[in-house]
Amino acid sequence: MTADQSPDRSISITNNRIVRFLFTSKRVQHAVNLVTVAVFFYAIYRAAVGPTDPSRNFGSVAFFGFWWAPIMILSLLFFGRIWCYFCPLGAIVRFTQRFGLRRHFPMYTQSKRTVFGLQLSILSLTAVTFILARWGMADLGVSYSPGRVPYYWLAIVGVAVAVSLVYQRQAFCRYVCPATGVMSVTAKFSPLEVAQNRETGVTCATLEYKSDYLSTDRRCTACMKCTSQQPDEDVELRFRWPGAKAVTERIPLVDEAIIALVIWGSIPINFVLGSAILTALSGRFPSLLVSTTAYLASVIAALVAFAAANKLASAWSGVDWEPSFTKFGLSYAPLGLMWALGDFVIAGLLENGGHTVNVLAQGLGIPLSLPAGASPSVVSAWVSVFVTGWLWLAVLWSGAIAWQVATVLTDSKRRALKAFAPHFALMTTSTFGLVVGVVTGVSYPIA
Repeated sequence: MTADQSPDRSISITNNRIVRFLFTSKRVQHAVNLVTVAVFFYAIYRAAVGPTDPSRNFGSVAFFGFWWAPIMILSLLFFGRIWCYFCPLGAIVRFTQRFGLRRHFPMYTQSKRTVFGLQLSILSLTAVTFILARWGMADLGVSYSPGRVPYYWLAIVGVAVAVSLVYQRQAFCRYVCPATGVMSVTAKFSPLEVAQNRETGVTCATLEYKSDYLSTDRRCTACMKCTSQQPDEDVELRFRWPGAKAVTERIPLVDEAIIALVIWGSIPINFVLGSAILTALSGRFPSLLVSTTAYLASVIAALVAFAAANKLASAWSGVDWEPSFTKFGLSYAPLGLMWALGDFVIAGLLENGGHTVNVLAQGLGIPLSLPAGASPSVVSAWVSVFVTGWLWLAVLWSGAIAWQVATVLTDSKRRALKAFAPHFALMTTSTFGLVVGVVTGVSYPIA
């Protein structure tokens, strides 16, 4: 990779001695990881022995009311993959792989598998693991059944350790972790990136994409080997237009487009279409079967609807199927990301933010008694903003990216309009359906 930011849009943050020490000292990361791993297993323990009420159980609140949202979502949206630096699973993987067989993970970057005219790589695996992780949280009831939290996380730890004992270069973090594919997508839409100026020559876990320097964009796992072995290389904080990478990505991957569509289907589409299916089938079949069916139907509906729109766009404009699928698929990511930010983060903090902080503090032995959350009128006002403005802002964001994609893939504005129109129509009509679903009570935008 090469630096694509002009000097006036970046700040060298390692000019400061303290910051340089934090970025280049492995001891710092080891200390941070010891803390995060300790808190991770402490939360698992407290989930097992704590109250059965998930809103009062330290483990449940730490994982699903604090870690998942807002911490992970905000860090991904604003700083790309910076979370990997702190991730306890990443620390476990880096430690475990020292004792492993150090084999190469099976990849298809040279000879990819072709499905429906699309060349897929091993990164598609993360779309499956993300779907399974979300299914476990929602349909298996992990997020609201503290007793199931230890089984859920210990199962993920078991997979991480097993993969690391066989494969090298943080294979779990790059190809199996349920969050890594999501991170590779959200990193393209963050307005900030932490990165080194140029390639360092250090052997990196992401060499298959010819990257050997720190970057919170796309596939970096923040192992910090490049900064610790090349401490004289500056690290910059770069500013960019959110979503520019979705248009200008040097090595576009179909798999990332699929993940973007899965995010759209499994979050906003599922909250409305899935809720409607759940209501219609509830009581007729076992609850787990009904909820799983509703969830999978939402994801499939998103993929099918996009494929139909893209087929029409390709036919009208003459754009090839695969590049059209890849580029336009990424443009749908803001529809899911903005819902997650508005629902999981903002609405969640307004309704339960103070209570969440109280439970976390008390679980760590710190007495705290903040107001549980904002008043009902404030929460109701946010719901109105959410459906009348926030979701439509997401459409404008996605539409702007889709238009840029259309102009890049075509040679005239007329062809660009033909490629753009079906996708923008799908974005607007699907969002209108989500708004109607929320307003009519099919789904309420509080996670």
